[in-house]
Amino acid sequence: MGPPKQSNEELIAAYLDAVMRKDASVIERFFAPDVEYMVNGSQIPDEAGVLPPISAACHAALPWLGIHRGRDGVKSFLEHLHRNLEVTAYGPREVISEGSKAAAFGWFRLHALSTGRTVDISYSIRFELRDGLIVKYHFLENTFDVAGAFRSAGEWILETDGEKRHAPSQNASPQKASARSM
Repeated sequence: MGPPKQSNEELIAAYLDAVMRKDASVIERFFAPDVEYMVNGSQIPDEAGVLPPISAACHAALPWLGIHRGRDGVKSFLEHLHRNLEVTAYGPREVISEGSKAAAFGWFRLHALSTGRTVDISYSIRFELRDGLIVKYHFLENTFDVAGAFRSAGEWILETDGEKRHAPSQNASPQKASARSM
């Protein structure tokens, strides 16, 4: 008799804990050989309309975003990601599971290696599982704060509620842009 089968919740918790430890065995242990691993959307139009689109500008700024297929794709993604950032903490997470599908919600602390900035990012992950392995992993996060952690220069001016506002460069509070700075 083999070990008891893990629930989806246990498998997802074990996976997230292994990622936090930068455990290199996560790819073989948790992902099916034909996994579809998506981070924030697809840079390639999805004819079925299932995968959310990601803009070319967002992909250019954060090039690890997009679709990664198969274990080699996941390995390449994780290597690229770890060259640029560290995940230093996970906040409380909730896992909801039904049949072969599950979702996880929570936050993580990102440390951008190039700027030294640390930010807390909300996330949600949609999982599909087969035979105890992840076959679809769709990760959505707050890309504005991710990009802000890597921001090294320049201004971001946004127009909301009929006003122009400076996006904070670090932990500063938002300010209205003056008419002279436009």
